Amino acid sequence: MIKRKVNNMLALAVLSLLIEKPMHPYEISATMKQRGIPDVIKLNNGSLYSVVESLLKQMWIVPLQTEREGKHPERTIYAPTDAGRAGFHEWIRELIYSPVKEYPHFPAALSLIGHIAPQETIELLHQRVGYIEKEIVERRASIELFLSRGLARIYIVEQQFILHQLESEFSWLQAFIREIKDGSFTELQGGEQVWLNSVPIFDDEL
Repeated sequence: MIKRKVNNMLALAVLSLLIEKPMHPYEISATMKQRGIPDVIKLNNGSLYSVVESLLKQMWIVPLQTEREGKHPERTIYAPTDAGRAGFHEWIRELIYSPVKEYPHFPAALSLIGHIAPQETIELLHQRVGYIEKEIVERRASIELFLSRGLARIYIVEQQFILHQLESEFSWLQAFIREIKDGSFTELQGGEQVWLNSVPIFDDEL
């Protein structure tokens, strides 16, 4: 990975939109929301303006002009420099071809799951299944809404990727719960059952 002075994902999204056309920060924020970008990149006004300042300092963007609409304060319109365009394209290519080591919370919890009794683990996993199932429904509806508004798939491909991940996790969780219930998950070669916090599981209680 190349070391950059500006390296957060919001900066990448800002550059992307400015390469499409010069914009002021308010328009950048509105366009991100229209495309569902805040679902994958954290967005708030404070961080957006901080990113704009950082990109200016790195000379990846420049102010073009200011404009005023009615009683609104003046808004500065920004555009990318040649260095900003080159930096953006190098950055996005790198993110696509080179996997980044990430540390999501759920796999971390799974690595320590033996400290919770099997029955409680099943109950907790059922709760997670409920949340995931709800999010799948909402994500599908969101994608359909974007498409119905005429938004091209290229602008929501990340939504489809997230949906695929959710559906995969949903299927895996259901299979995992079944394995804990029938004992196959904790069964060793000699038939012994192992679980750090070993409380018996009774199917008629689940």
